Amino acid sequence: MNHEVNQLIHYGIRQGFLEEADRPYAINRMLKIVGLESFVEEDDESLDFFTIMEGLLDKAVAKGIIDPSLQSRDHLEAQLVDCMLPRPSEVNRIFREYYHKAPVYATKYFYDLSIATNYIKTRRIAKNRHFVYNGKYAPLEISINLSKPEKDPMQIATQKHQASSDYPKCQLCVENVGYYGDQVHASRSNHRIVDLTIHREKNQWALQYSPYAYFDEHCIVLHKEHKPMIVDKTTFEELVDFLNQFPHYTIGSNAGLPIVGGSILNHHHFQGGDATFPIEQARVLKSTKVDKVEIQILDWPMSAIRLIAESEFRLLDKAGQLFDAWRTYTNESLSIFARTEAGEHNTVTPIVKIVKGKYHMYLILRNNLTTPERPYGLFHPREQYFHIKKENIGLIEVMGLAILPGRLERELAQLESIMKGELSFENVPQLESHQAWFESLDWQSIPEIERKDYLDQQVGLVFEKVLEDCAVFPPSEIQEFWNFVLKNI
Repeated sequence: MNHEVNQLIHYGIRQGFLEEADRPYAINRMLKIVGLESFVEEDDESLDFFTIMEGLLDKAVAKGIIDPSLQSRDHLEAQLVDCMLPRPSEVNRIFREYYHKAPVYATKYFYDLSIATNYIKTRRIAKNRHFVYNGKYAPLEISINLSKPEKDPMQIATQKHQASSDYPKCQLCVENVGYYGDQVHASRSNHRIVDLTIHREKNQWALQYSPYAYFDEHCIVLHKEHKPMIVDKTTFEELVDFLNQFPHYTIGSNAGLPIVGGSILNHHHFQGGDATFPIEQARVLKSTKVDKVEIQILDWPMSAIRLIAESEFRLLDKAGQLFDAWRTYTNESLSIFARTEAGEHNTVTPIVKIVKGKYHMYLILRNNLTTPERPYGLFHPREQYFHIKKENIGLIEVMGLAILPGRLERELAQLESIMKGELSFENVPQLESHQAWFESLDWQSIPEIERKDYLDQQVGLVFEKVLEDCAVFPPSEIQEFWNFVLKNI
């Protein structure tokens, strides 16, 4: 492994995150980890990260240093990379130096560092499948997520006998920085965050990037205190404050309630990045201007309001008015109930970005009421669509980017084989959940060469219907939706 350690050190120096003065320190740390007692310098072959690391990990498996599981390889890789990385305080210092030049320089430095060190798993992300569904609202982006690794049975069995720990409390906590990982926690030895001050809370927030990014520069902005997600008028101020510091990003929050709140509700955080989302292309159905704030409702599958203003204070004022009104809004004819014995039900998914010097804030109205007929949620995807999407509809999907489960890649390929006459549903019983939907499709009238694209478009259509199921005001009640807006601005 002498060769791979050499090349990894050369790679770190070429990429700029390992200083020449730190070379001996990094080498000695690596030697200890891989069990080498001596070291011979070699010339730089300018190999890429993956070539170097895969060779090193293969030899570590052969020597019995680690087992061959993907998780064990990830743990060792993160530890080796951490030998070359600057300490978190140094990353913060460099980030601030770039920030004083321009915010975009700072985020580029941090993002490039996260890619160069393989904290952002670019090779795995590249496995995700993407296509566009040309729906009736706007072109929706469909992604089948193949990047997150599945645990093998051996690892699951190991977990069963492993003592549980509340450290770190969750995958977003700041205690993950430098954490080696185990059978439960992902590898975070090479993890770094940048301190932020938001809403006058000095250095109580942090910026990091998502290891399995769903869009360009997919970042996470988290509170350093492990506390539950919440969406209120303070949340709007926090989002705008972040945007004032990083005006080239879009930033948003999940709704903060079960069913409508995304996947991580136990830690207050936002998600954002340097991306344009399908909702931004939505047509305007109704519009008015009050106190220099333009208020629009959009032609979108979910109930979406957009506020546009030059003044953040006017924007926040109108957003707060609408939020307060929505939290207490009940309309029995539409089965919208603000509160029942189960608790409060109305909230919003907020998103903010700056376009040509103006704030654009999206408020997506959400309600998490359940009924005996709809136990997963009255405004949640219907069970007939669970074969495509069962999970919560969170922030990213609200904006028109579907994150569909990785199983669909295999299942859609099997459905294509059924189209070709190579398989039948009797041969593949696990496809039963798709059968009624598939048999309703008119795929036989489609030329064989176009059937794969046809199937993709039908998946996109289901996603569009899934979003429609989450609308609290259906298309037939646009005027009622508009009346709600007008009454509360």
